[in-house]
Amino acid sequence: MTRKHVIVPPFRDLGPELEVAERLLAQGNPWLTGVAAALPDEDAAADRLNRILAANGAAPRLSRTGNTWRLVQVTSWPGCGDLVAAASGLAELVAFGGWRRLKRCAVCAQAFCDRTAGCSRRWCAGHRPHAESRASGVH
Repeated sequence: MTRKHVIVPPFRDLGPELEVAERLLAQGNPWLTGVAAALPDEDAAADRLNRILAANGAAPRLSRTGNTWRLVQVTSWPGCGDLVAAASGLAELVAFGGWRRLKRCAVCAQAFCDRTAGCSRRWCAGHRPHAESRASGVH
């Protein structure tokens, strides 16, 4: 049996921008959830993400190279705003690990970023198994 290896993005290096993206996705930001809603059409999702970046004066763009995505000049700058920082973080995530890490919750369809090593998460933070027991301090 062969095992397919999954590249796990360096989430620590994607840091602040990806955290902003996760927060805005959890809040239901219409621009970012629109990117997730375009999936599984990766080209349409990339187009939406690139439009967010361009409309807000950001330089990074996602570009398809065969079956993979690459990021062209990613940058967020102090004072750029949460939407630009979040879109830049998502663009970096996609360039590193593909679109499979941007998902919608199996229960409520809320968009979220899957940070699991095996890319196996199916639920948003509010619907993860045992989320209620963790919130109440029960393990």
